[in-house]
Amino acid sequence: MKSIFTLLFASIFSFALQAQPTDNAGNPPSREAADVISIYGDTYSTISNVNYDPNWGQPGFTLVNPAYDPGTGDVILAYPNFTYQGTEFIDNSQDASLMEYLHVDIWVAAGTDRLVKITPIDNSGEGPSEVLVEVPLNPGAWSSVDLPKSVFGGMSWNNVIQMKFDGQFNGDGSANTTPFDIYVDNIYFWKEPVTSGTDATLADLQVDGTTIPGFGSGIYSYNYGLPGGTTDIPMITAATPTDQAASTVITQASSLPGTATVAVTSGNGLIESVYSVNFYFDSPAEAAPDPSEQEINVISLFSDLYTDVTVDTWHTDWSNSAIEDVEIAGNPTKKYTALGFNGIETVSVPVDASEMVFFNMDIWSPNMTEFKIKLVDFLGDGYGGANGDTEAELTFPVTQGEWMTLEIPLSDFESAGMTSFSDVNQYIISSVPYGQGILYVDNVYFSKLGSATHDLDTKTAFSMFPNPVQVGQWLHASENVVDLELLNLNGQLITSSYSGEMEMTGIQSGLYLIKATLKDGRQQVQKLVVK
Repeated sequence: MKSIFTLLFASIFSFALQAQPTDNAGNPPSREAADVISIYGDTYSTISNVNYDPNWGQPGFTLVNPAYDPGTGDVILAYPNFTYQGTEFIDNSQDASLMEYLHVDIWVAAGTDRLVKITPIDNSGEGPSEVLVEVPLNPGAWSSVDLPKSVFGGMSWNNVIQMKFDGQFNGDGSANTTPFDIYVDNIYFWKEPVTSGTDATLADLQVDGTTIPGFGSGIYSYNYGLPGGTTDIPMITAATPTDQAASTVITQASSLPGTATVAVTSGNGLIESVYSVNFYFDSPAEAAPDPSEQEINVISLFSDLYTDVTVDTWHTDWSNSAIEDVEIAGNPTKKYTALGFNGIETVSVPVDASEMVFFNMDIWSPNMTEFKIKLVDFLGDGYGGANGDTEAELTFPVTQGEWMTLEIPLSDFESAGMTSFSDVNQYIISSVPYGQGILYVDNVYFSKLGSATHDLDTKTAFSMFPNPVQVGQWLHASENVVDLELLNLNGQLITSSYSGEMEMTGIQSGLYLIKATLKDGRQQVQKLVVK
């Protein structure tokens, strides 16, 4: 990090500086390479693929100079016009889980009454993703600080992808967004060297001859996905101790799903660690079940059994997810990974679902605990138009590893605050846990009739109208019906009629079942929405 950076960045570093350092921070102590992960500085080998000036909307964007020379020939990192600043190495994420400290050197001008805080950003999902910690400052001189991992509030540092500096504070901690200049050097994680014979970690862990994805010496539990229907149990083929004096005992998984473990004992026999590999099915073995509604009663967004309406995108540019079109047992399916939230849009040709009763989806996930679906209606004048928008989000628990058929009454969205379904433009799906969801989706459609009619002979099945029916209205059934029974969803009788008509007076709004006795003696059931 010497003169090559000076040549590279001199042309873009022409702003007027305030007071600046005229010397460098003191040299860090000499440490073994295995005990350091360097993000910036020339004492240790710095990791590759680092962007010191990502665009996070900060006022100092494009002004950052990672090759500022204070006059010593030894360059430092300059943050002019600083309020907050990020550093990214997403394509070279770091396992810093075994590191014990974060080191940083910071210089601010004499008389500066501000706070500067720093945090790594971790996307492993283990512990908080970021915790800002104050760096003590000595205005007018270099402040050299080693922050112990313990002050970062339980962060795991398992998969560090970014660093963030935040200076939007006065010295007393109150808010202040006025930019100022800071200078930084020697950003690195480090740990004390391990005494020989006391290390009980692994340097490598392989399944079927390949290092397990995301392996890190300080990460002790792994989820290893397998295609649905896999029958051959993967094997741990290598578990290499960091210290050659340590010993390992491997216990292979005996079934699928199942767990394999590696017990590591330090050379002195006093320390033991256990690594676990949890094998699970990360995709369904079978396609989603086929829906049975007649196409005349359906508005389909995605199903190879119906004619689909125009969908502008299944993955908006503002989504926090990745999408892939896959086939499950020969059936086209949408696959979402790293799912936080994902937008689906029918803006160019909005969906008029005002005559529909249900919104339907088939979903399958190996790791989500909750699934959320939000519908958004633009009320005829585009997003955020003069009429505003109406929307509602519902949450459902997920049964992992199974297809779930969601048949959601639109009245549930109404109860959650949605007022219109005549101009439906957006469908937003979300995952708990956020950013980690794996989700397969099929058969996305609105429908008039519920799945309770799926097994009926449509030539003799009864029909009823209106559905939905208003409280106080009469419900009418087709001529082949001799009597009707209104049941709640637990099958309990609410009221009955010895004809093909039923008055809804005194009935609370909600979702019900209608059981009809036909002229030929058969009994059939359909769902009814009362508003």
